[in-house]
Amino acid sequence: MTSHLPLTEIAVLMTCHNRRALTLRSLRSLAAQALPAGYALRVYLTDDGSTDGTADAVRQEFPEVTVLAGDGELYWVRGTLRAWQAAHPAPFYLWFNDDVDLRPDAVSVLLDVHQAAQDPAAIIVGATCDPHTGKTCTGGMIRRNWYNVRVVDPIDRPLPVDTCNGNILLVPRAAETQLGMIDGRYTHCFADGDYGLRARRRGIPLLLAPGHLGECELNPLVNTSFDSNLKFRDRWAKLFGPKGYRPPDQWWTFVRDHAPRPKVFYWVMPYVLFLVEALFGGKLRLRRHVRRPQEVV
Repeated sequence: MTSHLPLTEIAVLMTCHNRRALTLRSLRSLAAQALPAGYALRVYLTDDGSTDGTADAVRQEFPEVTVLAGDGELYWVRGTLRAWQAAHPAPFYLWFNDDVDLRPDAVSVLLDVHQAAQDPAAIIVGATCDPHTGKTCTGGMIRRNWYNVRVVDPIDRPLPVDTCNGNILLVPRAAETQLGMIDGRYTHCFADGDYGLRARRRGIPLLLAPGHLGECELNPLVNTSFDSNLKFRDRWAKLFGPKGYRPPDQWWTFVRDHAPRPKVFYWVMPYVLFLVEALFGGKLRLRRHVRRPQEVV
């Protein structure tokens, strides 16, 4: 007998820019999800000014996807915000990076962890691993103090974490009601960590799901402010750009909201450390870059 009960919609929030092959691969992994009965995915994709035909390719292969247009200046955060606004309201929102290849049971695992949490506002994080090494790339983070924050390896059970990457993140409407949407004051960095920290401050559980739920490769440090082969002025410029390591106004927003006092000290420190690194010709690494996982016993 066919059920006529309404489906629970999971609004998938994505942003893309000139990564047509990766974007299509990620959408195919979504289409292949083995969802529990009663659930359905609805994808909202912000194409932020792609010039490689991504939007047309998505419309052709996935006509059911809602494609939203950006001007190339939204970047990940504001592209995700645009998708969220288009999807609102929905019972669940799934943040999903367009370079992630999901495992077939990924969404089902996220939903199982959420149900077992017995808190309708619980936010569930999915970890990713490198497709070549199997090492954890993104997921949940444990914060011991301001300078000791690390991505952690998933274990065989849900693991409480302090904040998160936004590559795979299940946000229920009950959490959105308390926290709102992603913070559009940011462009590319900080917003996922900010959302996780705000959730924990409100007492909302943030749980890392068991196992790796997808694969992706970490963005290389080549051609960034960490690349010692670049000239000083180029590295300095990349420090401040919209996708840079520490755009000053956005970094201040994050520090003001989350750092201990004296806040100005924590705000200025990355720039001081960058200058010290430059004095040593890039042979000394002082700035913190959260990319190495740690085991949780």
